[in-house]
Amino acid sequence: MHTDTVVEKPIDKVNLEVSSKEVKVENKLMSIGQYAREMRPFLPKDLLRPALSRVLPFSGLLVLAAVSAFMMVNFDLGVFSKLILGSLIGYAFGGIAFLAHEILHGSVVRNRKLQHVLGFLGFTPFLISPTFWCFWHNRLHHGHTQKLIKDPDAFPTKRVYKQSKYMQRMYKFTPGSGYARSFAYFFVWFFFHNLVNQSYLRFRNKIFADLDHTRTSIEVLLQLAIMGTYVYFIGPNFVYGVLIPFMIMNYMLMSYISTNHNISPLTKTNDPLVNSLTVTNNPVFEAMHFNFGYHVEHHLFPSMSPKRAKEVNKVLKEKYPERFKQMPKSTAMGLLYKTPRIYKNANELVHPYTGETHKTI
Repeated sequence: MHTDTVVEKPIDKVNLEVSSKEVKVENKLMSIGQYAREMRPFLPKDLLRPALSRVLPFSGLLVLAAVSAFMMVNFDLGVFSKLILGSLIGYAFGGIAFLAHEILHGSVVRNRKLQHVLGFLGFTPFLISPTFWCFWHNRLHHGHTQKLIKDPDAFPTKRVYKQSKYMQRMYKFTPGSGYARSFAYFFVWFFFHNLVNQSYLRFRNKIFADLDHTRTSIEVLLQLAIMGTYVYFIGPNFVYGVLIPFMIMNYMLMSYISTNHNISPLTKTNDPLVNSLTVTNNPVFEAMHFNFGYHVEHHLFPSMSPKRAKEVNKVLKEKYPERFKQMPKSTAMGLLYKTPRIYKNANELVHPYTGETHKTI
């Protein structure tokens, strides 16, 4: 693969865990409310009970990051030891972001002020204001999942792409573009995407009109001060204490976020069984990543703790075997690099340079 040429790659057939997934779903799109009503009799009554126990790993990961950074700075350690500590810091930062996502959905604690404080701490390594996150993720993304323009996380159609100089500049960095630089995507994109949205796009895009911009700006400045202090504390250990954690924490989140939506169709009706994908992993990694891959389940019940996601997963397989989409995360990652990220139409992806097209899943 070269940085100045595009490599065309045919898509392989995908072997989904649930049968008939390669056949386009003909059923009428359903809303989240319709699914909830149909599934409720088959789900535990306490499904949405807050999982207060999640505060323990949240606190533990904060301690892990602090202790690892302290050891890196105050002990005379070799390269291998610093690599281990840097990896632990990266995992800790990624893990508390997974949990901050849960907390800000109200699935851990019900108190809004406490949610905000914990969300602020959890997203500080990424410099994401909890006020901005709740507006962007909870309101816009969950409210308009894979809806063109209204979902800020959805990739554009070719028509919108042609009108967006930003997307034209960024396209070569995205999986499926055929450019070598796209392999850096997972290691930087979550931070970069948030940075651009918070520092620039929120002031120019009307979908952010109702956001509390003042509060968002204050929170980001406070987070900058905290992370600036952290970088100063790390000092000459920048590569081990900042760069390596940065890459790991971005990969942890972005590798799930991309597979959860970016090979799925655009939809006008917010139907999670069509516009979202559940990805499975080794059980150890699923536990370490707090079941984040169970994303169809999360979009159906955002205030449910992912601890309970497998209970919903079982019901989905039983009730909607022809609609529910699930595959191993490794398979989904492969599909991201075999398909372009621009939509020709709701159910078809197109490479803007070659014209090569692929069906969404």
